[in-house]
Amino acid sequence: MEHGFNWFSLVPIPFFHEYPYVPFGIVIFLALLVMALSVSRKMAAAENYLVPEKTLTLRNTFEIAVEAILGLIHDTMGEHGRYFLPLLGTLAFFIFFSNISGQIPGFVPPTSNINTTAACALIVFFTTHIYGFKANGMKYLKHFLGPVWWLSPLMLPIEIIGHLARPLSLSMRLFGNIFGDHTVLAVFMLLVPLIVPLPMLFLGIFVAVVQTFVFTLLSMIYIGGAIERHEEEHH
Repeated sequence: MEHGFNWFSLVPIPFFHEYPYVPFGIVIFLALLVMALSVSRKMAAAENYLVPEKTLTLRNTFEIAVEAILGLIHDTMGEHGRYFLPLLGTLAFFIFFSNISGQIPGFVPPTSNINTTAACALIVFFTTHIYGFKANGMKYLKHFLGPVWWLSPLMLPIEIIGHLARPLSLSMRLFGNIFGDHTVLAVFMLLVPLIVPLPMLFLGIFVAVVQTFVFTLLSMIYIGGAIERHEEEHH
């Protein structure tokens, strides 16, 4: 499969030439890990880590991002959604940096490949149903059967298809938008490398932010809905 020039095409490893999204995904993961460890060490070394720094630093940037994600979790899932901050925050950071990396010449955004986006979507899918059962027990199955028992034969296949469509929708939406944006930008950079691609760069940043937001928000809705499915029945 031809991916055009990327920095890993200079590495004499055929696997990297055929599947460049794999090493670029590893690079982004390691970069996020290094930044997280750096912020943690600075906070541990600070005399009063609760006091924010006066200038915009890596720590402040991460704090703002985490607070925004936490606020969205609280608005979407309620107070109990804080438990899922590590998962949802990790997905948001990885997807955003993967998306935005496509604006850098020679980078292949990992999210421009369906395997990466499908992996993220399947994590959300299994988390949704595992914690749905954990929160509600076998009562979680009731929402697959509809409001009345005689509708069960009709509602069961509809609900199953609907839930199976969720990871497909999550993965295809993210993959399609990032792949399309990266392809268009690459074409403009190849044909007219100066000035003309600038609007596409800004559009690419916008797409990266929006697709991260959409994926994260839908993940919150799916997980939150599974956990709260039968809250009214307990009262």
